[in-house]
Amino acid sequence: MGLLPRVTTVVCLGLLLTSCGLLGESAPGDGETDRQSATLADAISYPRQPDAAGLVRAALATQLGKSSNFGVLVAEDLPHEAPEEPMAHLVWRIHVDAFDSGWKRTPAFDACYDVEFNYYGPVGKPSRVLCPDDATPITPPPLPDRNIPSEFTPALEATLGALPATPGEAEVRAALAAGLPAPRVNPETNLAAVPPQVRVHVRGSDVGVALFAHTGGDGKDCVLGRRLGGEVRVWSLNWRDLGPLEKPCTPEAALGS
Repeated sequence: MGLLPRVTTVVCLGLLLTSCGLLGESAPGDGETDRQSATLADAISYPRQPDAAGLVRAALATQLGKSSNFGVLVAEDLPHEAPEEPMAHLVWRIHVDAFDSGWKRTPAFDACYDVEFNYYGPVGKPSRVLCPDDATPITPPPLPDRNIPSEFTPALEATLGALPATPGEAEVRAALAAGLPAPRVNPETNLAAVPPQVRVHVRGSDVGVALFAHTGGDGKDCVLGRRLGGEVRVWSLNWRDLGPLEKPCTPEAALGS
């Protein structure tokens, strides 16, 4: 189903705080669910997500999120103007099964956590709250894959190695169109992948190629290839290269200029 609609904030006073589902000492949870929630909130904060739906997708892609004991119950986009202002509000549920050690029995419980996110990550630690009544876990609609699959690396290397001695840019682009893999269809979503952008720079007999993809939010994927002095090399830039180190994903960078 889609995201839950934006709801009107209810003002709770005094002893009504707990019954309204806000933070309260009676909200179930323990040290382990606290740890899991804090770890999850940090994990889904990078790559940056553009909205609440992106955060839900990121959460469901984690090891915890793939468990049948986990579900996101509320996902709301919040009005904001600056990157440090909250942009999304999530409530998730972690189910803990009953445990019997032989000398002590712990009953099953559901622990729900409320957390807001700005552009940089969670705004504070996830807070225990009472689980919303009759809430159904949210499953955002699927998106096509946007990463660059591993088979692009050998295909790019083979294509660069088969180019004529002094190709034109149009000739290089035609060779790449024929030599690079076609977008594959994800069998789970039946959606065809979005092909990466192809950037080309020709300098005499030297050729630089950059394959670039926006993978979601501010996530990026990059494969660089070159034929320089007759030698072919293909390599990838990781998230540190494209993020903190800000290395460019351009054909000129592939040629080292």
